[in-house]
Amino acid sequence: MFQNLFRRAPDLSGVELLFISRDDCHLCDKALAVVEEARQRQPFQLRIVKMVEGDEWYERYWDKIPVGLVNGVMLFKYRVTAEELLAKLRVRATAP
Repeated sequence: MFQNLFRRAPDLSGVELLFISRDDCHLCDKALAVVEEARQRQPFQLRIVKMVEGDEWYERYWDKIPVGLVNGVMLFKYRVTAEELLAKLRVRATAP
């Protein structure tokens, strides 16, 4: 019964979140602040890509930013909370 209360959260230090945004994007700024809040709670790797018109990121995600990816899997687009992000990262960390 009490097992789940004391279960340790998976280590996220080896998980890299690819955060795709662009300049002059208020939604991107807000989402990045949430990502940083989540990193304060439980550290994980972060790579930030600022797409520009014509690059491969722009072609794929111009209408979805901000976007968070782990190993090519989209964890969020537009908005996310720190709790949602950490939950999704934990699932990815324990996925085979």
